[in-house]
Amino acid sequence: MRFMFILICIVGVAFASNTDISPNPGTPGAGEADLTQLDYFDIEALGASVYSVGVGFDGTNFWVTDGAEVGGVGNNMIHIVTGGSPHTLVTSVEQFGTSSWGLRDMCWDGTHMYGSESSVVQYYDASYTYAGYYTHSAVSPNRAQAWDGTYFYTGSFAVDIYQVTWDGISASAASSTIWSTAVLNGGLYGLAWDSGNNCMWASTASSDGMLYQIDDTGALIASYDLSPESPTSGGCTMADYTVDADQLWVLAQGTPDGVYCWEVTVALERDTWGSIKTVF
Repeated sequence: MRFMFILICIVGVAFASNTDISPNPGTPGAGEADLTQLDYFDIEALGASVYSVGVGFDGTNFWVTDGAEVGGVGNNMIHIVTGGSPHTLVTSVEQFGTSSWGLRDMCWDGTHMYGSESSVVQYYDASYTYAGYYTHSAVSPNRAQAWDGTYFYTGSFAVDIYQVTWDGISASAASSTIWSTAVLNGGLYGLAWDSGNNCMWASTASSDGMLYQIDDTGALIASYDLSPESPTSGGCTMADYTVDADQLWVLAQGTPDGVYCWEVTVALERDTWGSIKTVF
């Protein structure tokens, strides 16, 4: 029995080391509703390690952050994956000077992709090359990342989401205010601004599958349960699914690590639009 107990403990520690998990435990089953899964890709099958944590979208491709160094299995990487199905690996590039888990969640502002491992937020250009950084000291790391066209947003394993103002000058310091306290389980990992629905999505890593939808004032709209597909999420991003609707993509820190597409925008198909027109 003692041998079995020790073995279980070892397995448990090994499993935990594969997951960048919040110290704030959530409440399984607390979500108010479920979402429909539309798509999925296994990032490990495309060459990533078991330490993938963040995801961003540049309008064409996904960027997935891989903290391989924390497990001693390689350098920290960014894997570039095609946005359209079947999802294939475009290339993999090494993160600039990161260690341990490296960059977490990512966001795109139309020119650069942003990610952080500390109070420093790095950014990369469209050719996947490191281009500079800014600092934001209210939280470290600046784990979650989102951009709404005017402001950046961030937070890390807490209820707070910060609205960040940066002057665009590399190496300068950004300022911020607390914009929302709606991440009730305290496990904030990823953020994605949904311009179509004028809201923010917040993915969490508290092992309860919680995803929060927050309005443009920072107030909670609803919560959703992504279990069993993603009880412990990493980052999230809005990205194309069909030509007329972006959907929410969330990285699942699972076995294997993968990225799920969840339906948050109901697209009008051609036949549906035709039936609507007949009413008028």
